[in-house]
Amino acid sequence: MGITPVTYPLAPPTVSGDSLTVDAALNPPRRITRRIADISLQNFIVSRIFSPGQPVSGGAVVYEQATLNQLYLDRDVERVMPGDEFPIVGSSRQAPKVAEVEKYGGKFFVLREARDRNNIAHFNNQVIQLANTITRKVNTRSVAELEAAIAGLGGAGTYAGNNWASVVTAGTSASNASAYPAADVAKAQYLADVDELGVQYDIWLVNPYQKYLWGVIYGDRAAQALADNGIREMFASNRIPAGTGYAVASGQVGELGIEQPLETETDYIVKNQKTLVQSSVRPVMYVTNPYSIKKVTGLGTPA
Repeated sequence: MGITPVTYPLAPPTVSGDSLTVDAALNPPRRITRRIADISLQNFIVSRIFSPGQPVSGGAVVYEQATLNQLYLDRDVERVMPGDEFPIVGSSRQAPKVAEVEKYGGKFFVLREARDRNNIAHFNNQVIQLANTITRKVNTRSVAELEAAIAGLGGAGTYAGNNWASVVTAGTSASNASAYPAADVAKAQYLADVDELGVQYDIWLVNPYQKYLWGVIYGDRAAQALADNGIREMFASNRIPAGTGYAVASGQVGELGIEQPLETETDYIVKNQKTLVQSSVRPVMYVTNPYSIKKVTGLGTPA
């Protein structure tokens, strides 16, 4: 019996009947790793925030985080007369920070009876649930890192937006342009430009409710309304509270380092006649430029 090919890394795995057996999945266990990665990578916030970092060793990363506008040197250049020395210019060096590697993982068991009877449905459910749980944990940590970096700015990275649920699109009481969601998107970039932060916000991270409202308000122009403001993606996740949005300059926020990539181990336990399936990953994520994020609040919550 043939084995259904497992694609990697962006497409979800498929199973046709029993063509992918429990035996085939458990031996070798990297098949399970690929299937977990296939499912989880499609839902990761982390890849939309952090750039891939260098391989990590020693359990931690030492890095510097910008805590002020570093677009210019601390001392201005000066006019220099012929024969005079140039002024010494430079910038302040920030105190280094340390980000520790974190390990996440989980396990489940496949009974000997389930393996003998090729209970593929139960096995698939276990793999999907493990993938979803790992995704939820990493996404939660990603948002927590954003929040910690924004908090360090003392409010400079946050502003109040419009209630998207209150927008009226037609009639005599129609909302004006300044009350529309696009006004909030434009304002994020405006504030960055005024502060000369040198960033271009191109991704918005929102709660599914905000993405729903955006679609309702703009209809078949939803994608174009984003593109008109330089936004290439609006990504929705339940890890982001309803009424909150994050404008992100992709590739500039920080890095995601991996000490141990996602891997799966299996072990047959004779006394219980069951196979242990255990998957884990050891990532570290850190924000190097908190000015590459804007947090927007007050966008509306479900009634």
